Amino acid sequence: MLILAFNACACWSLIAQVAEGDRHWALRAEGAQGGHARAEHVDAAIAAYARGNDLESRWKLLRAYRFKGAYVAMTNDEKKKIYGTAKTAGERALAALGAKTKGSEKQVADAMRATPGAAEVFLWDAVNWGEWALAYGKLAAVREGAADRIRREATIAMLIDPRLEGGAPARVLGRLHDQTPRVPFITGWASEKEAVRFLTESLRIDPKNKVTIVFLAEAMVSNDSKTRPQAIKMLRDVIAAPNDPEYVVEYTAATEDAKALLKKLER
Repeated sequence: MLILAFNACACWSLIAQVAEGDRHWALRAEGAQGGHARAEHVDAAIAAYARGNDLESRWKLLRAYRFKGAYVAMTNDEKKKIYGTAKTAGERALAALGAKTKGSEKQVADAMRATPGAAEVFLWDAVNWGEWALAYGKLAAVREGAADRIRREATIAMLIDPRLEGGAPARVLGRLHDQTPRVPFITGWASEKEAVRFLTESLRIDPKNKVTIVFLAEAMVSNDSKTRPQAIKMLRDVIAAPNDPEYVVEYTAATEDAKALLKKLER
């Protein structure tokens, strides 16, 4: 009876921690200035999720680190610190998944499909590695093997659930193909055409996702300069469209990115 009572208390404590993290996560846009958020709520979410050891707490912690690095950090040095911590948390989350993370992407996806939270762990670890790569420089990231890791984890997430986070796995793969330097025998697989294909696939899942649209517009022009007029129209539509209340900071930042890219394309 004592063991059962202890386990019940531990379970309720875990539920309370996740709920606390979720409450602060929902308030992450409070007090934001444009696409820049305050640290208060995301730091509280990180603290709450970090106290858990289940997969839900782990993947939500990874997601919160990404938000802090992308929308709270003011300097590149701050981003490096945050994403370095996120990488460590990602390693722990993957270790919690156990030996089933070994094998081909399909084998891992098949083994993990019935495990709640597994797809999210792979997705957000891939995202954080991508942000880490941007903070440290693309060529440095290639030397660290970041591109291959991102590709593997995003592919696993897509095989498990392609609709996750509004088509995020395909969005990550598309951005990866577009931004990865083509280094012979290392990242020769990177393709502007594949970038457009994956981002188009992501946009089919979530047609109003501003982040995807901006990424796709940039990739389209990189792949084929003849698509410039279409890309310009897409960016203007992004700027004119209202932001989803659930993603105020993220979509405001994407709108700012759209304005900057549009200015560049209209020169």
